[in-house]
Formats: sequence, C-alpha cells, structure tokens
Amino acid sequence: MTVFTVEDLIRHLEHLQARGPIPFDVKNGEIFGILCPGGQDRQTLLTILMTMLFPVPESAEQSPLAVLDSLGDVRRSMGVALRESVLDPALTGRENLDFHARLHGLSGDLRMRRVTEAITLFGIDENADTVVEDYPPEMVQHLEIARAYLTHPSVLFLAEPTAGLDDDGRRKTWDLLRRLNRERKTTIIFTTHDVEEAEEICTRVAVVDRGEVVALDAPETFRAVMTLDGTLLEFDNPI
Repeated sequence: MTVFTVEDLIRHLEHLQARGPIPFDVKNGEIFGILCPGGQDRQTLLTILMTMLFPVPESAEQSPLAVLDSLGDVRRSMGVALRESVLDPALTGRENLDFHARLHGLSGDLRMRRVTEAITLFGIDENADTVVEDYPPEMVQHLEIARAYLTHPSVLFLAEPTAGLDDDGRRKTWDLLRRLNRERKTTIIFTTHDVEEAEEICTRVAVVDRGEVVALDAPETFRAVMTLDGTLLEFDNPI
C-alpha cells in the first residue's frame, strides 16, 4: 500500500533549482531515506512533503499531500522532528512531553498514558524527571522523536536523525527507529547526507542531487551495483 506519491515535484526557489521531476512513492511500513548532499535541499524537500511548502500549482493538484481541503487530516497523520530541537532544556523529559501533548490537544488520562508510553518506548525511564539540559545528545534526540510520536502518527518525518551523535549514539538511534518501525508499523521518512545511515536502516533510498532524483532503490541493490562495477557514491558538497 502506498502512503503517498510525489509527482512532478518542481519547486523553483533561490536555494533549490530543480532540473526536472522528483517522482517517488513511499509505501506503508517503509523506512524511506532521502539521501541528499545539500543541507538546504534536504530541508526544502522535507518541508514540501510535510505540506509546509507547496510545489508549483499543477503539482499541488496531483499530490495527495497537497489537497488543500484535507490538509488538517494530512497533518494530523504526521509526526515531525526537525534538526532544530523544540524541547525546553530547563524542563524535564516528562514535562516536555506533557507540554507537547497538551499542544496536540491530548487531555486527561489519554495524555498521561501517551506520555508514560513514550517514556518507556523510547528508553528514557531513568531520566524522565531529569532536566533535558543534563541529557546526553542521543537521549535528547530520542526525546525529540518521542515528542513527535505522541499522537501515534502513521508517518514520522525526521531531518538528519543522527546528526551530531557519536557512533554509539547513532547506532542506538538506528535501533530505536528500526524497533519503532517493526513493532509499531510506523512509516518513517528521513533526510540524510550519510550514506552509511541510509544503507543501515532504509527499506529504500531516493538519491537526490541538485533537485533531481538520480537513483531510487533498495540499499542492497546499490551495494550490489557498486560491488560489480567498483562505483563509488560521492557528493561534491556533502553538507
């Protein structure tokens, strides 16, 4: 089952000049990676997919994510964690989750259940009542993802989910995302410039370069091709 299809996604902006269509579909239950060298391009693509920025009108009409009269339903089905944290470092993990649950309109027993569930699911039990400024980097990231998951979204959008983490933190985050996908059947879409990350956890990867999809396949297919012909996947400007 396809979650959505992006067709003829062409957005001419000062920082993103697409040379042609950017077509790809995301299937239900996938971990879908968008491997893109330009930081601004990655952010723009993710912003379009989250319906915060629209492609040209004819593309908006074709994309299920860009139907204006159903934007509320579309956005309620999403969870989003961008590079810039929205957590308050002076609050505890539990207080942050409770605050954002209230922002999403969760109330009473449901809010309490979702906060408690997120604390357990994302492995922050022992630090739930510690202020976030005292968290190690990977725990901050896990709390950020927990915040995005409070509404039980069908699609989770992540921007650079392991940026700034050491190797141990990256692997813990990969394990967390795999478990969330496997146990909760959550479709995960994330942008990255890290080839190893894309290979490690993605079901499929779209390689976007200068506003155009130049490859779309499973990571093992890319590895097989590179093994056969000795090709190296490199970017001129890996931001």
